[in-house]
Amino acid sequence: MKKSRPKRVFSQTFKLSVLCDYYSSGLSQYAIAKKYALDNSILRSWLKKYPVDSKELSLPATTLESYKMSKQQSELSETEKLRKRIADLQRSLELERMRSRAFEKMIEIAEQEEGISILKKDGARR
Repeated sequence: MKKSRPKRVFSQTFKLSVLCDYYSSGLSQYAIAKKYALDNSILRSWLKKYPVDSKELSLPATTLESYKMSKQQSELSETEKLRKRIADLQRSLELERMRSRAFEKMIEIAEQEEGISILKKDGARR
């Protein structure tokens, strides 16, 4: 049986200093969690509890602006990623339509040359 580790308790001062480092450094959540030997879920819960504009953090205005601008840029890149994904899917759909049409044409030609019906017609016996 596995022994469970004792639950770590963090002071609010420590939490706020970690979050200040996260918001001001621009590092990823994973990097900050690794830097402070934290679990990612703990850091995410702290981020929900103390958003960037919370009074407890009291971040400088420049840090707030730079963080908000970086978030907007990442949102734009997400939109661009989605647009690219849609374009890729539309292209794949068009290729599959052409492929399907090519198979239909091959069957049509084979039926004409061989004089037999390849595709089953509606109402065929079982």
